[in-house]
Amino acid sequence: MRKPIIGIAANILIMEGGTLPGIYRAYVNNDYVESIEMGGGIPVLLPVLTNQEDGARFLELVDGLVLSGGYDVAPDLYGEQPTPVQGFTMRQVDTQYLQLIKEADKLQKPVLGICKGAQMMNVAFGGTLYQDLESQLSGAFQHVQKAPRGEATHMVDTEDGSFIQSVTGKRGWVNSFHHQAIKDVADGFDVTARADDGVVECIERQKGSFMCGVQWHPEMMAKYKNERMIHLFQQFISKCMN
Repeated sequence: MRKPIIGIAANILIMEGGTLPGIYRAYVNNDYVESIEMGGGIPVLLPVLTNQEDGARFLELVDGLVLSGGYDVAPDLYGEQPTPVQGFTMRQVDTQYLQLIKEADKLQKPVLGICKGAQMMNVAFGGTLYQDLESQLSGAFQHVQKAPRGEATHMVDTEDGSFIQSVTGKRGWVNSFHHQAIKDVADGFDVTARADDGVVECIERQKGSFMCGVQWHPEMMAKYKNERMIHLFQQFISKCMN
C-alpha cells in the first residue's frame, strides 16, 4: 500500500550564537517527523519560500498537511494591535501558513494544526486569539508546563462524536506549551475539546475537507510512545489516504 506523503509546514529559526549568528534556518522539531512516520506517513518539510505564492503549490505534491507550532501569531492578522505581552512574530511564516491552509481547503487536502498551527487555522477563517492567557483570561491555569515535553499535565473534555474524542476518549490528558489560545472561534468550526479552565484545546471543521487543530503537542507525547497520540497521527494519516 502506498504511504501518503505528509507535508510539515516549517518555521524559520534565527541562530543566536555559534559560528553563524543571525543566519536563518528552515526547521521543525524532529518529533514531528518521527510521529508522522509512526502514524504511517512519509514526512516532507515545507520551507518558507521567498515567493510565497509558490509555497501554495506544495499542496499539489502532498496528500496531507501538518501545521507545526512556532512563534506567536501576528495580531494584526486577526484585527488587533500588539499588547505588551505579545511575543516574537515572523510575518513570512504566518503568511505562508495562511496560504497553505487556503490551498489545502481549495484542493480538499486534510490538515492537522498543532499549537500555533491550530491558532493559524482559526485565524485563516476569521477567528481571533488571546495574545496572552495569563493576562487576558481570568482563571486560566498554567499552560506552559514545567515538566518534560512528553508528559501530560492537564486534562481536556471532548465532545461526543468528534474526531478528537475517538483519539483521547471523553476525558484525556495532554501536555501544554502555549501562552496564546483561540478566543473567538472561526465560522464553520466547532470547539471539540476544552481544558477545565475553559481554554479551547481542539477545533474541528464542520463541513468540507478534514481540518482539526489541537492546542497541545501530540508529536512530543507520541515521541515518548503515548499510544493515544500515536493513534491521533494514525487516524489523521488514514484520512490522507482517501
